[in-house]
Amino acid sequence: MVDQLVVFGRHFVELLYPTALLLQIIGMTLGVLIGALPGLNATLGIALLTPITFAVPTEYALAVLISLYIGVMFGGSISAILINIPGTGSAVATLFDGYPLALQGKAADAIMVSRWTSAVGSVWGLIFFLIGAPLLSALAMNFTSPEYFWLGVMGIMVCGSFSSPDAPLKGWVSGLVGLLISFVGIEDIHATKRFTFGMTDLFTGVELISAMMGFFGIPSIISALHKVRIVAPLQLGQARLNIFRYLKDNFYHIFRWSAIGVWIGALPGVGENVAAFMAYADAKKNHPEGPQMGKGAWAGVAAPETANNSAIGGALLPMLTLGVPGSPPAAVLMGALMLHNLKPGPLLPKENPEIIAQIGAIQFVGTLLTLVVGAALVRPMVRILKVRPEILMPIIAALVVIGSFAMKSSLFDVRIMLLFGVIGYFFDKLDINAAPLVMGLILGPIIDFSLRRTLIVNQGDPMGFFSRPLSLALIALIVLSFVWPIWAKHRERKQSTAQPSS
Repeated sequence: MVDQLVVFGRHFVELLYPTALLLQIIGMTLGVLIGALPGLNATLGIALLTPITFAVPTEYALAVLISLYIGVMFGGSISAILINIPGTGSAVATLFDGYPLALQGKAADAIMVSRWTSAVGSVWGLIFFLIGAPLLSALAMNFTSPEYFWLGVMGIMVCGSFSSPDAPLKGWVSGLVGLLISFVGIEDIHATKRFTFGMTDLFTGVELISAMMGFFGIPSIISALHKVRIVAPLQLGQARLNIFRYLKDNFYHIFRWSAIGVWIGALPGVGENVAAFMAYADAKKNHPEGPQMGKGAWAGVAAPETANNSAIGGALLPMLTLGVPGSPPAAVLMGALMLHNLKPGPLLPKENPEIIAQIGAIQFVGTLLTLVVGAALVRPMVRILKVRPEILMPIIAALVVIGSFAMKSSLFDVRIMLLFGVIGYFFDKLDINAAPLVMGLILGPIIDFSLRRTLIVNQGDPMGFFSRPLSLALIALIVLSFVWPIWAKHRERKQSTAQPSS
């Protein structure tokens, strides 16, 4: 532990060198901008920036991408508070109280609360990450092929259940679609071509970054252009709230919301959106301001912003140690790591002993930049929010096309991006969550390889999947993830039918 702290300190100092610091400031600035602009999100931002970072050293690439990730989480609250339109999905909960506060002339205070609680949530997420990563990595070293198979299945099931709690079947179908797409290409054991249709470009499978650009970018662009809106941001005013006293008085609640964020963030593919809503629900139930929430309560801003930032640490935790991303942005970040010859999973901390401390140091510097750069960008964001979507979205569309081409200088990847854009558009129209599909794409190769390797080792005997305690524990979690949404929906229906009669 002491050695890791020394490594953490060394990387922290290195990140303060001019080149590294400038790149992180650029990443943070782009993150806040992407987060504040309605229709864009962290997943698309990381996907867009990944091709650019391909030519730079790995440590710089990580610094830019993680800083952008952190910046997006804060940036989403700016538009939610000022124009009542969430910049990101995780900022939807923030606007419930953020915009009423802005109408009361407290916009500057609301954004200040958002910025500081985002930073504190990030710090708590970082602490949980640094403590949990070695423990989870040690546990993962005991995994064999059956455990990896069940871990992959659990990831898709849990993601489908939590990302679509009202219709878990849609989430599971989305995961199954991603799983099937992941089978495209030459498989790992017998080098058999699958679903390639004679196209050599598909031998290596579907390019993840290009697919994610299309899947998240095209629907966002179409949606933003489809909705005609006149944006008139409210005036910021002057900040009057004593933020340090507020943080001190709400220390317990902020810690509680941070723990919720880390827990939800660590669940496969669930991510920051669910964490923000769960923290908001907790604040409404347990915070003294609960009865005033929805009318302009500070806790209504602090809770979701704390949770969605602490969820970053939670999402990175299983991604690095298990190879199972905790959110869609973490999934794209995982793809970026693989482009830089870093394969997330149990062996990563062994092969790269400094990676945990290095990423922790990047998170810490990114947190500090949230306070500094975030404060400096608020007023410019007020002007940028007035830019009409008809001007902005064609620029984003051009970046999506250029980014997908730049991965391999291949027009085929552009076609893949457009195909996934069409799929993403129909998913959006059918209200099918995208996160399980991303999980299916990421976890499909793990599930496929582990399934067949287990059968080969056990000479075709399926009991090999049930012979170890870790496998049985994962199976229990899978059953729970299947039963829980059905039981929750039944209980909700029972309560709703009981209320009229009472």
